[in-house]
Amino acid sequence: MKNILTILLLFTFGAVTAQDLNCAIEVRSDNIQASNKEIFSDLENAISQFMNQRKWISDKIQPQEKINCNFVINITSFSIDQFKAEVNITSSRPVYGTTYNTPIFSHFDQEWNFQYAQFQNLDYQENADVMKLTTLLAFYANVIIGMDFDSFYPEGGQPYFNKALQIRNLSQNSPGWGPSDGSGNRNKYYIIDQLMDDRFRPLRSANYQYHMQGIDKFKNDNSAARKEIFEALEKIRTVQERLPNSVIFKIFFQAKRQELINIFKEAEPGLKNRAIELLGKLDPSNVTNYDKIKS
Repeated sequence: MKNILTILLLFTFGAVTAQDLNCAIEVRSDNIQASNKEIFSDLENAISQFMNQRKWISDKIQPQEKINCNFVINITSFSIDQFKAEVNITSSRPVYGTTYNTPIFSHFDQEWNFQYAQFQNLDYQENADVMKLTTLLAFYANVIIGMDFDSFYPEGGQPYFNKALQIRNLSQNSPGWGPSDGSGNRNKYYIIDQLMDDRFRPLRSANYQYHMQGIDKFKNDNSAARKEIFEALEKIRTVQERLPNSVIFKIFFQAKRQELINIFKEAEPGLKNRAIELLGKLDPSNVTNYDKIKS
């Protein structure tokens, strides 16, 4: 009996430690008229279990290394078991030696189309598009993990971007997955297309430099860290000048905008002015926000 209990405890402990994401899920249905509102809370719970209890990462990670992410799923259309939604997706990771979490990913996806019946099990297979909902979730899980790993190791996220590309290729004939669906060049198709494109490799290199050589060293030497972060931004500029309006830049600056303002507010005057000028070029639709660095 003792041996059986030990095996059960080990199995249970293994299931807990296998979790790789710390993912908060919120399903909103405020504008939906439905007689059975419980389906939305059931959907929320099902997605939460799917994201948080699944083994996504090939490496063994410690509980404190789980990747924090948030999905706010706003249901825009619902009929029996057919859903359409707009989803705001964010992720972050801890900064070395601090309690601060730095944002990594921020994207608003306007094209989620899926089927879900109340109490339905969420099935997923890596090599087949068996369920639209889990395909969407798995795509973003791998993109989030890939960008997180890129921030710790040079191009460390490649295995997960490969998986996201495979998901995209399996799904690209479905609504919301094609190159012209949703928000034009800001959709799922182009997110992974650009992450896999060699022309965007300086951006991935900048992701590593910004975090491991910049913000992770901010506590010990904030002046040197700011310079590393500025150099990372200059790497991004080399790509942005050739490929403006790419979705991957939108994602980066949507995540980092406020953090960059806070970082350069305390810079010495010369670097502060250069940062304002550079950020205005890299994120021109938000140029007035960067004037806050002056204050």
